[in-house]
Amino acid sequence: MQGVGKPGANQFKFMEWTLFGIPTVTPLPPSTAIPSIGAAYRGWVTGTVPSFIPKTMIPEAITNPPVQWYGHVSAGLPREDQFTGPFTFPLEGHDRLHMVWSDSPCWETCWNGGNAMQDALRHESIECIVVQHPWMENDCYFADIILPTNTKFETADIGTDNDSGQWNVIFYEEQAIKPVGESKSDKEAVAEVARALEKFGGAYEDLYNRYLGGKTDEEWIEVGFKTSGVPEDLEYDEFKEKGYYPFPTREDWKEIPAGLREFYEDPEGHPLRTPTGKLEYYSTGLAATFPDDEERPPVPHWIDQSPLHQERQYLERGRQYPFLLVSNHPHFRVHAQHDDVTWLREIETCKVTGPDGYKYEPIWVNPIDAGKLGLKSGDIAKIYNERGGVLGGVIVSERIIPGAIYQDHGARVDSIVMGEGGLDRGGANNLIAPIPTTSKNTVGEVTSGFLVNIEKVDVFALAEEYPEAFGRDYDPDCGLVATARIVEGA
Repeated sequence: MQGVGKPGANQFKFMEWTLFGIPTVTPLPPSTAIPSIGAAYRGWVTGTVPSFIPKTMIPEAITNPPVQWYGHVSAGLPREDQFTGPFTFPLEGHDRLHMVWSDSPCWETCWNGGNAMQDALRHESIECIVVQHPWMENDCYFADIILPTNTKFETADIGTDNDSGQWNVIFYEEQAIKPVGESKSDKEAVAEVARALEKFGGAYEDLYNRYLGGKTDEEWIEVGFKTSGVPEDLEYDEFKEKGYYPFPTREDWKEIPAGLREFYEDPEGHPLRTPTGKLEYYSTGLAATFPDDEERPPVPHWIDQSPLHQERQYLERGRQYPFLLVSNHPHFRVHAQHDDVTWLREIETCKVTGPDGYKYEPIWVNPIDAGKLGLKSGDIAKIYNERGGVLGGVIVSERIIPGAIYQDHGARVDSIVMGEGGLDRGGANNLIAPIPTTSKNTVGEVTSGFLVNIEKVDVFALAEEYPEAFGRDYDPDCGLVATARIVEGA
């Protein structure tokens, strides 16, 4: 704003410093190469494909096709890509979705409007759901077939440390333990399905070998090594014995301009990548392409409400749902992962133990609001809006301001009643987050800072009303028990 690019006025992030391979983005001296091991991956789709769905639009694409949007919605594509389209799913002349195969079954509690996804996964058009995963996480409960895959500890692999901010390293990942039970790696699980399909012939003929490319795991690891950018004279056996290779710093790093220094010194000779080549406080691209976008206008500024987003307390909805729910990434999880870690669940503010012995996701309430609502620490409450409700354990604290309540995002789903208007015991508040995306022309998710109400509940009365949900196998030390949801049979 006051001379971007001059000494002391550059900008950088504290993560993903080598993102997209731009040396000047890295505040530390860059390495000779930014390694890529993509050639070793099986099933990894690079670039764009004709038929795809933005992740935020999957429920609507299933229940109410066709859907339309702009852009390929992939990080790293040129700025102009956001204006391409509109794209449509399904493609003209093609049928709607009839099968779902997922290796990331955490949509309900990680994206926007999870109750709508529950309805989508149970929609009459979906004939089969296959999930491959190491844990019984959220969307697994909707699967007809679960392929038990293993963790990184159970397979050999190759990895990179590109975006830590300090080093560019590739490393060999030795197998730490044998696969648990009958679990297989994600690649092996897919390969076994490919093998089984071969009996149908035609397009499936020799599918197993076509998928694996005729190479073993070790051979694919070597392919990743050789194509990663390492020096030609570095032998694979040498790398494997040492276990890692750090890429050295570029010898010319002192000659590389820092950040936007060249733009500052000569803006005409070294323009930015904006349409005008200048800093744009008014986006000429947005103005030209989406002049009527009320949620994302050319000049970025706070927009209190719009036709798609009615989540302000002074609006009519605020009379019925007067509290603003704040929900950040969790203190004790990575999204929904680690919600079952016993040591973490022993921490006082990780979970609130209810009178029924169930460990509920905390809801932080200001003492002023708690006094008006008759809530005290340890009570079990429901936060809700027209999209449904989730339960949680109350923590009365001045660490949250009056008029707002706080609950971490990412708790494991434990539905009492599924779908729109449903009720969740686990406290997975993405289930009741807004469904609309960032704007009518952009498909980003909006999952924090939305309207809810809160009220105390009697969990024993709920248990009488929903005996099946409250009677599932449960271990307070780790949470949900997988056996409570598995049905065996043909």
